[in-house]
Amino acid sequence: MEASTNARPSKSASVAPCFWTNSEILQWMKNSLPELFHKYGGFFKTHGIRGRTLFMLNDNLLLEMGINDSQDRAQFRIEIAKLKIKSDLLTLKNSHHKGNIRFLEENPISESSQSENA
Repeated sequence: MEASTNARPSKSASVAPCFWTNSEILQWMKNSLPELFHKYGGFFKTHGIRGRTLFMLNDNLLLEMGINDSQDRAQFRIEIAKLKIKSDLLTLKNSHHKGNIRFLEENPISESSQSENA
């Protein structure tokens, strides 16, 4: 069974996951990783894991939190990586809409410039 990372815990779909609160992280876990939420949701609550902290979790930190099962840690790392990519894309999209990213529009990479660099 593949976990879904499409579940958005808060009302505003424009808030990148890196800015989620602990409650939003717990809601994401509940929706996307229900089995792991039931086993470890309390750990994430106790440690006050928020969006930015979630993206810094690695195998050692998950182990320190008390997640001893290596398969569970691997599943967390995979789902967190998926969510981080989604968060990065949303942040980039929001930056673009605010006019903060103009360089790529003004300097598109053409096929000729790519072949020159090859």
